[in-house]
Amino acid sequence: MLKGIEIGTRLLVALFAIVPLEAAYEYPPSTTAIRNAYFLGADNNEQTSRFLAQYVKRPPLPKSGPHVAEIEVRTPYEQVVLHAREVPGSYSAQDAEQDYRAHPGSFIVRVRIELTPTYSSLLDSGPSGAQAMRLRPGDFWRDFSIRLVQQREVKPKRIFGWPIYTSPQRGSGPSQLIAAEVKLEYDPAQIASAPAQIEVRTPDGQQVITEFDLAKLK
Repeated sequence: MLKGIEIGTRLLVALFAIVPLEAAYEYPPSTTAIRNAYFLGADNNEQTSRFLAQYVKRPPLPKSGPHVAEIEVRTPYEQVVLHAREVPGSYSAQDAEQDYRAHPGSFIVRVRIELTPTYSSLLDSGPSGAQAMRLRPGDFWRDFSIRLVQQREVKPKRIFGWPIYTSPQRGSGPSQLIAAEVKLEYDPAQIASAPAQIEVRTPDGQQVITEFDLAKLK
């Protein structure tokens, strides 16, 4: 009986030696990692939701000024999970691997900025007596500074953003600016498996800092 237990233990040890433990950010992701990410996304269950929730932080609403409502990091692994969750059922693990090899993902930081009563879609009308109403421009997100820091700042390859408007209902008037989203794309090879701080500085001088430990995220 004891001999059988020893054999079983050795088999388990050998199995763990063969199967890599995915416990941290890695680039490029291995074939096994891509397949595991695919199955996690394709299952689209509670485990998938818990996994994806780790990649988004929601800072509290400030007393005044704009609200940095969401800060998200998207690793290449997480992007495979997201894609597998959204594509039709005919999409396979082999498809996921081929897609990734053909189009390797970037490391992405996404920031959602929401307007508030003290930082609204309407700007001050200007000098006393001016009658024209000024609207906040759709590219107001350009006034925000967003940095990714891992001991030193990592520079993005590309930054782009877009405004978000209400969907007007019939008879309710024109759509209204309510938020913006900003994405920063980074070379994933420049990102380390270590804590990463995302720092957002608002035009009114507030600083919102969140941290993602990439030693614990895939």
